[in-house]
Amino acid sequence: MIETDRLLVRPPVEDDRARFVELFTDEAFTVWSGGVHDVASANERFDGMLVLADAVPYAKQPVIEKDTGTIVGYSGVGTVVFEGLDRLEWGWRFVPAVRGKGYATEATKALLDLADSQGNGEMLCIIATGNNPSMRVAEKAGFHKWRTHVWDEAPGQDTQLLLRSIGAGGEPMLAPNPNG
Repeated sequence: MIETDRLLVRPPVEDDRARFVELFTDEAFTVWSGGVHDVASANERFDGMLVLADAVPYAKQPVIEKDTGTIVGYSGVGTVVFEGLDRLEWGWRFVPAVRGKGYATEATKALLDLADSQGNGEMLCIIATGNNPSMRVAEKAGFHKWRTHVWDEAPGQDTQLLLRSIGAGGEPMLAPNPNG
C-alpha cells in the first residue's frame, strides 16, 4: 500500500468489485474513456484489473480518500495493443466530486515512483484530445507529448500519445506474457 498526504493507493481486491462496477457503469466516471460499460463488461474490466495487478505492482489500483475511506478512482497501468505491441499504458480516472483536487497527480506520481524502482523502459499514456485536465496531470507526472493518433475503432476521435521514461528509460514497456 502507498500512502500520500491525502490518499491510500493499493492493489485491487475482490471486495472492491461492487464499487468498480458502480464506477464503470457511471457515464460521469467514464466520460473520457470511450463509453460507459454495462454490468457484464464492468465486471470483465474489474477482472482484468485483478489479473494485471497480480503481475505488475503498479497496475491500475484503487485510490482511496483518507478522510472518507471511499474509493474515488484509480491510477496505474493497463494494456493496449499499439503498432503491433501489447504495451503497458498509464491511465487514471476519478469521480467528478474529487476532480480538480490534485488527487490524480498525487496518486499517479506515487505509483510512478514505484514503477521507477521496478524496472526500466518507456511508458505510454493515451489522453483524448480536449481532455485538458488529464494533459496537465500527465505533464506534472513527467509525460511528454509524442504524437496524435486516431484509432481504427474510433474514427474521427483523435487522442494524444504521451511518453515517459521509467527508471533509466529504454524500450517500450510491454504487458506481461500470461504464458510466462
